[in-house]
Amino acid sequence: MRGEDRTALLVLISGRFRMEFPGRDVVLAEQGDYVVWGRGVDHSWEAEEESVVLTVRWPSVPGYRVEGP
Repeated sequence: MRGEDRTALLVLISGRFRMEFPGRDVVLAEQGDYVVWGRGVDHSWEAEEESVVLTVRWPSVPGYRVEGP
């Protein structure tokens, strides 16, 4: 993802999940593993197996939502 203007926290609930950052990959493999990254840090991700993650971004952005089907 590019252009994100918020700090983010991603916590692994279950599964195995890889976060890719410039110059560094982080593999979340144990329940409760987490990664935090700052504003403007480009990243991508890959679920290496079926996974559940929780992502929290701050600060809130008014009107930022995904429209329903």
